[in-house]
Amino acid sequence: MNARILSIVVAAAAASAATTLSGGCTPNDATASAATAPASNPSTRPTSKPITPPSTQMTTLTGTLRGGMMAIGGETTGWSLVGDGSTGGVELDVARVRDNAKKLDGRRVTVSGMMIDKKYVERGTVRMMRVEQIEAAK
Repeated sequence: MNARILSIVVAAAAASAATTLSGGCTPNDATASAATAPASNPSTRPTSKPITPPSTQMTTLTGTLRGGMMAIGGETTGWSLVGDGSTGGVELDVARVRDNAKKLDGRRVTVSGMMIDKKYVERGTVRMMRVEQIEAAK
């Protein structure tokens, strides 16, 4: 007897599913089918927002100047400014003040310049400071 009740319930469920799939639509079916259907025209645009544009205002930072840095593929300026007690730091483009930077390598300095984005092949876009002025920190 239990087997007969079970077969009736299964048959009723199958008939309900067939009705829903063949055109009967409940409120949740429309959204479910749209969410699971493959995109007919997939987007190739990036999913994240682009990097915010660098500031056009002068910025001043103070820290220890480190030169001679290297990276695989040469994708670095070779210079960074490290804050007190921290690792990493801000990458610097010291092309305009190279002579002064060499003299102050390893010392605590104050640098002024503008933040820029530099595009590398492997590293991608890197935010760094283009140094306009460098001097020993007081």
